[in-house]
Amino acid sequence: MYRILLIDDEETIVEGLKKLVPWSEIDCDIIGVAVDGQDGLDQCRQLKPDIVISDIRMPKLSGLEMIRQIKALKKDVKFVLLTGFREFEYAREAVNLGVVKFLLKPTNIEDIKSAVLEAINQMDEEREKVKDIEVLRKKLHKYNMINHEEIPPEDKGHKEDKNKYLTGQAIQFIKDQHHHKLDLQTVADHLYISSWYLCKILRKEVGSSFVELLNEVRIQHAKKLLINTHDKIYEITEKVGYVDTPYFSRTFKKHVGLTPKQYRDQNWQQ
Repeated sequence: MYRILLIDDEETIVEGLKKLVPWSEIDCDIIGVAVDGQDGLDQCRQLKPDIVISDIRMPKLSGLEMIRQIKALKKDVKFVLLTGFREFEYAREAVNLGVVKFLLKPTNIEDIKSAVLEAINQMDEEREKVKDIEVLRKKLHKYNMINHEEIPPEDKGHKEDKNKYLTGQAIQFIKDQHHHKLDLQTVADHLYISSWYLCKILRKEVGSSFVELLNEVRIQHAKKLLINTHDKIYEITEKVGYVDTPYFSRTFKKHVGLTPKQYRDQNWQQ
């Protein structure tokens, strides 16, 4: 069940949402209700919801400011905003904060259901990506712990050992050359094997494509540069091998869950 927190200072709105939306049909459960932004923030800390449905204008803490603070605590929470205010700036800022839907009051039940289902789909996709990336990182760590120079294929005779050796050599070459323009064929040529064979053993040994592996290596290097240097984002983009800063930022957020700037702001070490 997906955990829903409702936040609105109008009791009739909250009661209507609780009773009229068929939550169980969409695999959701209302875990709490808050009456203002500060209460909502406190309950998020305690209850850790998956989805928050909230008004924008509330006492003590506005909905948008509450979202900023919740994101700092639990970045994967999804938000659906309800408001009676037709001001463009609210909508634009809500989009910038990653709000799934911005619904004007009064809204109907189908709109609420549709917004929640969209939030669930986004959450599921992101969790699958995170899971895939974590698996890749564990496998990369495993190869970091192996000294591949000690098991050259000519001394081992076993196909599995040869594939592990080649995978380790490929990963090391990618780490050494990630800041250059790099493609599958270049790595395969370095190892004196076909690109098809390299693609096959990377899938078998690491469970990822060459592009996924290269991106992960580049992103890990970018993380170090972001927290240990004063380099600008576009400079880091170039240093880790990307030519397009927006593409680098999208890839970074996919792997880390934060933009490069957000990651630097949260982890700066100097």
